[in-house]
Amino acid sequence: MRLRNFKLVTHTLDCSNGSTGLVYPGEATIECTSVDINNVPKTKTEIKLILGDPDAALSMSGLPVDGVGLVRQEFVVANHIGIHPMAVLQPENVSQEDREIINERSKNDKSPKDFFVRKLSEGVGSIAAAFYPRPVLVRLGDFKSNERGESMIGLRGASRYLSPEFTDAFKLECEALSYVRDKMGLKNIDLMVPFCRTAEEGKAVIRLLKENGLQQGKDGLKSGSYEFAEVFDGFSICSNDLTHLFLGVDRDSGILAGLFDEDNTAVREAISLAIKGAHRNGKEVGICGQAPSGRPHFARFLVDLGIDSISLTPDAVLQALDVVSAAESEHIVQEEISTVITGGKIVGEKKTTNTALKA
Repeated sequence: MRLRNFKLVTHTLDCSNGSTGLVYPGEATIECTSVDINNVPKTKTEIKLILGDPDAALSMSGLPVDGVGLVRQEFVVANHIGIHPMAVLQPENVSQEDREIINERSKNDKSPKDFFVRKLSEGVGSIAAAFYPRPVLVRLGDFKSNERGESMIGLRGASRYLSPEFTDAFKLECEALSYVRDKMGLKNIDLMVPFCRTAEEGKAVIRLLKENGLQQGKDGLKSGSYEFAEVFDGFSICSNDLTHLFLGVDRDSGILAGLFDEDNTAVREAISLAIKGAHRNGKEVGICGQAPSGRPHFARFLVDLGIDSISLTPDAVLQALDVVSAAESEHIVQEEISTVITGGKIVGEKKTTNTALKA
């Protein structure tokens, strides 16, 4: 509350999102729902979290989840560091004001680069430690090309790591992640290579990871992408990116926002092919997105396909457990009905009828 022209003005402060506070005008209506964690349904499909704020990790680790299915590393940079990796590598390209901020924040480290590596390792390490020994899948930095005013389909993901312009920034990530695994001893983190366009590109990223202390298979380190079973250990489907690509809709475009639909037939077919292809090659596959929690039929679609895990933001976890549990129960019933129809009982009834006719 504060005084404005000698009038009392009420505001609502929301401190439920880690280090990010929100202020709402007026006195907001707050609804509290108590849930007994011991009574939430258990699911065969693993339910995991999507996280990007290290400050929220410890409190979120109490949720009944199987681990973290997506650590948005670029969100860790934004929330925990506040400095773009290219700014510490090329300070001459930023303003004098920004250079002063960087120097002030890194004054206790040998260099701005050392500051960045330390803070990134602390951020990722905080999440890994909070959920240990549950698995934590860290997506390698997926800074979007639209940070420079370009389409989100541009230079991002694997292509960005291999670009001479950004390879040094990727090496900083590798140094931090290697420190988390080797020095902190948090072997529960694995890596996701996002937006990998070709198998050859994937192989090149794997080689680059190895050159920077992150060897696939060493100490159980796995790397995953949503492409190419010969290259990666597992797959992660980003329903947002698939929708973006299959519908040709930039999800950052307000003009086209109404056309963005993860439940579109083409997107569902792509998801189906990805899950079946992964399982055909003996690989686990998960999906990241909110659709399964808000759309029961979409959850049933994924359960029927045998998806291994679903990753969601913390606010959607409890609802997703209910929805997925119901979908799994319905799936089991349908399987039992199918077994009855094809496995003997109805056939037996026919035999009984035939015998009676013969008599």
